[in-house]
Amino acid sequence: MAEPNGARPEPVPDRWTAVAEARGAGERLAVLGMPSPARHPGPPVAALVHGLEGGWAGWRPLAGELAGRCRTYALDLPWRAGNRYRWRHHGTPAHWLREALDLVPEPVDILIGHSFGANAVLEHLADRDGAPQPRAAVLLAPFFRPDTLRVDWPLHDAALAGFRQIIADGVRVGLGSRAGDLDPEVLSAMADTTVERIGPVGFLSLFLQFTGTTELDLGSVTVPTLVLAGHGDASLSEDRAAALAAAMPAATVRRRPGYTHFCHAEQPGDVGADIAGFLDDRTALPATTPLATTLLTTKE
Repeated sequence: MAEPNGARPEPVPDRWTAVAEARGAGERLAVLGMPSPARHPGPPVAALVHGLEGGWAGWRPLAGELAGRCRTYALDLPWRAGNRYRWRHHGTPAHWLREALDLVPEPVDILIGHSFGANAVLEHLADRDGAPQPRAAVLLAPFFRPDTLRVDWPLHDAALAGFRQIIADGVRVGLGSRAGDLDPEVLSAMADTTVERIGPVGFLSLFLQFTGTTELDLGSVTVPTLVLAGHGDASLSEDRAAALAAAMPAATVRRRPGYTHFCHAEQPGDVGADIAGFLDDRTALPATTPLATTLLTTKE
């Protein structure tokens, strides 16, 4: 879902330069950053996958918490803030994720996704098409539909209401301390404007991704995966979390009382500790040198 990246995109630091570029189906894919020096062995490499209407900058708080454990590439994917959703006609979210991963200048050990991006990672893990798989994955506030949950108009209406609420939360989080100085009606109007701009195609992109999760072959996934969500986050309620854990034996599903839908931005310390513990316990990935955050962008 929408991420707290503010009303304006943050500028790319001057020290980052273009590393690679490609184009497919009208979508421009580019890698910006500082190529890492060769290390044998080096720290694990993590790719960060943002949610719908999000962007690479929303990962900064969590990237700081992961410093010293892994080197990160933040992906700026076609479903970024302000996009026109033309990408839906040319590939699934998992397809575009793989296109972006192909541009990362070194093998990716860990995939970390949030919300819509977490579901793109989930699709990638379940799609046994021979694409390289990571050594571990982390899904923050993903969506999952158990096969017992019927797809009908009431579900559509409930999902639309949840979509509107998360957009509103994203606007609030993106404003940071400024949100406290604004009249609640102004915040509500800003959220309404964002929902209107996204439109039905954007919402349906999310709704179809959510309803299609029950069709994924999650039982075949062998990549150790940590799933994190908040107790109050309707995107992964208690029954849906239990159904996901049952459908995906490789997943460790944890719901935390203090986590919000934007936990990577609002509770980065706790999320970082959860991820660090998971990597230590489950994958034994090395933690050797300080994190060097880079940026991978895909532009229309």
